This record gives sequence, C-alpha cells and structure tokens, in this order.
Amino acid sequence: MKISPELTPVAYEISKKFYEKRMTFSEGQKVIAGDKKMNKNSAADYINDFKGLIEGRRFTRTLNAYSMEYFLEHLFNDYGTQGLTDALTALKEHIEYNEGIQKVRMHKMRDIYEKYFATIPVQTPDEQEQNELIKEIINDQPSKADILNELKNLEETDPEVIYFKGKAFKRDNKTVAQIKVLRDFKCEFCGTSIKKKDGSKYVEAAHIRAKHLKGRETLDNIILLCPNHHTEFDLGDRVIVNHTRSSIDIILNETYYHIEFSDVEG
Repeated sequence: MKISPELTPVAYEISKKFYEKRMTFSEGQKVIAGDKKMNKNSAADYINDFKGLIEGRRFTRTLNAYSMEYFLEHLFNDYGTQGLTDALTALKEHIEYNEGIQKVRMHKMRDIYEKYFATIPVQTPDEQEQNELIKEIINDQPSKADILNELKNLEETDPEVIYFKGKAFKRDNKTVAQIKVLRDFKCEFCGTSIKKKDGSKYVEAAHIRAKHLKGRETLDNIILLCPNHHTEFDLGDRVIVNHTRSSIDIILNETYYHIEFSDVEG
C-alpha cells in the first residue's frame, strides 16, 4: 500500500507520543493506521523507526524518502543538534545494514543522510548563550574552587531558567559554560585548545549519556571535545568501558581513552 505524504506528520506526532510514554504502542499503531489509510505493520514501522532514530541505533525497516526527511527535520526542531546527530547515526547504520543484506546501494537514503549531515550547525543557540555566559564568568574572575563548589551543589530541582547579570539564561547553559572555564577549554581526548580570532578559546561539550535519555549537565556527564573528536564521539564506534563520578574509560574507533573528571572529592 502506497503511503500518502499527509499521513507522515500524524505518524511522527504519534511516534513521539509513544516514545515519551504518553501513548501505548498499540494505541499509536491504531491511530496511525486510521480508517485503513495504512496497514498496521507499516504503522508499527513508523513507531519503531522513530525510536531507533531518536536513540541513535540501527533500525531495519525503510521509510519512504519524504517521511525520512520529515522525521529528520522535526527531530532537529524538537530535540536539537543532538537529536539530529543521533538520528543520522541511526540512519547511517540502517543504510549500511540494508546495503549489506540486499547488496544494493540505497542512493536516496544516502543523499538524505549527506544533506542533513551538512546542515548540522557549527554553533547552536545553546552554544551562543554559553559563549555569552563564558564572557561574563571570565569578567567576574571566579576561582576554580568557587566554580567547582557551585557545580557540586547543583540539584535537579533547581529552576530551569536562572538570572545572571540581570538576564535570563538556561540553567544548563550556565553549567556547561562553567565546565568549559573550569577545564580550560581543552579537548579531553587530545588536549587541543582552539584559539579564535578574537583571542577567546573554543571547545564543544558532549553528553556522555544523551540528553534525551535523561543525561544531565553535570561534571560526570559532560565531556569537552574539539570539533573533530566531537564528531567522532557522536558518529564513531564508541564503547563505554567504565563510567563513574570521577572518571570514564572509553574505546572510540579502537582507541582507548581514560579521562579524570573535575568532581574529585575534597
């Protein structure tokens, strides 16, 4: 049965509701299928593929090109750069899996992957806000001990929006900005510190446990990486060997890394 493009937005919203535990799988399947507009197996494919995309893991059933583009675009709108990055990781694995099984090249899916991979923004709105906060933090010249003490006292129940220098910011962005200052803007894999034209330093923050999996902006869940290692961290073959409050051991594309965090006791 050919699936009408008009059903794609419905399939996306219902799949999202299922993933966010606002609807059961069978309820979602029934709504997407509607009055025989789509068979139940196809409806199930949409829900399962959404789950695979948002979790960054391989899925096996192939959506039509329109639906795949719609899902990627709206995953980016709803879950940001990390959501799109995870979805592209899943799509890449999907392509490689199916090409291996079917012995054919998935030209349309590869074109979609390359199109959206090229659109991942160099600097997201959150990064822009973090940079603004970094300037204010550096101007205040707090000691690293003061920054560390504030970070250690963060609570999940703290307000999501904080006021700093009379302006509203996301609490999580202030936390990431503080971690960047605390760790001297250095990639925790290679030690690189990128100097920008204006003299400031640039580094990117990655979540070890993804944000959509309830990963928080904490000292033991944020890792600072240069752009190259950030891309490899998101898209490469990554194995978390051991992860504690004070350190993490990672094998990334067959290279082993051990990183000590700044949240040491004392």
